[in-house]
Amino acid sequence: MTKRLIMAAIVLAAVACKMEKTDNGTYKVEGPTPEARDAAAKAKANAKKAGEELKSETKELGAKIQSGVDTVKNSDAAARIKAGAKEAGQGIKQGAGELAQSAGEKMQKAGKNVQQSVKSDTTTETTSTTTTTRKH
Repeated sequence: MTKRLIMAAIVLAAVACKMEKTDNGTYKVEGPTPEARDAAAKAKANAKKAGEELKSETKELGAKIQSGVDTVKNSDAAARIKAGAKEAGQGIKQGAGELAQSAGEKMQKAGKNVQQSVKSDTTTETTSTTTTTRKH
């Protein structure tokens, strides 16, 4: 609405000016007529009024939106969603902890297996050396 009023004021100002072609081929522009000045003043006043109304309506709309946000924010559904998200986060942490613990236990078991493998290899070498020695 404001844009329309501004455009109307520009058109009025352009039409209100008197333009004449002179004898030497140039154009002479005379200032606006009193009627055009009055029309421009009215258009300016209407544009100002429309701008103030728009500002007021925008402010009211913002207040309504904020009220709606506050209502949703304080609702039971929002509280349940918040609690569910917190519980899900705790479940994820617990699962990650259990996974790390399980991985640690398996690593520990693998380490013991490697140690036993080294011990049994040493025993086998000793035994085969002993066996070889006895054969000679």
